[in-house]
Amino acid sequence: MFSSRQLLTPLSVLLFVTLLPLAAHGYFQVTAPTKGIEWANGQTYPVTWTKGLLDGVDFVDLELTRMSTDGLILVARDVPSQTGGLNIALNSVPAGDDYFLLVLNSTHGIMYATSQPFSIVNSGSSNSSVQPIASKPTVTLSGGPNPTAQFAATFGSSSGALRAWHPKPAAVLSACFISLAMFAGAVAVL
Repeated sequence: MFSSRQLLTPLSVLLFVTLLPLAAHGYFQVTAPTKGIEWANGQTYPVTWTKGLLDGVDFVDLELTRMSTDGLILVARDVPSQTGGLNIALNSVPAGDDYFLLVLNSTHGIMYATSQPFSIVNSGSSNSSVQPIASKPTVTLSGGPNPTAQFAATFGSSSGALRAWHPKPAAVLSACFISLAMFAGAVAVL
């Protein structure tokens, strides 16, 4: 016959191991632009992403940066993450082969993802046949990095008030289950 001590210890371990993945962060992946793609000034290109469900990421900021120079081009603020993307129209953005899109949390600035490196070329010289997505909003970027520039577009809550931060539902649920597993282990020791 098993004692309660022998039963609860494996139960607490099982709960901990089974529910630990719920504590892991969701994923966020930029699916376009892809590595080696060229964007040309004067054209419009799609930016797309996929993300985890119930991860608490409701809004993101998009920024454009280069590896070889300092500065950011602020693309879009408070983009609803469920949209899965938007279009970017380029107007006199400096040419370079080392651009990345950064996807950041709108509330506290944690970076969720970066795109693969891509190029921006002068107008008329792109080899890309990628078309914008008609159902997605379009943001127009003009010029290079400017430390005093605002975001080219603001979506979501544009009232200027800070949005309240809420913990991710999966993290709260996993914390509850981990606490339960720890409690079950403590009871087993008694």
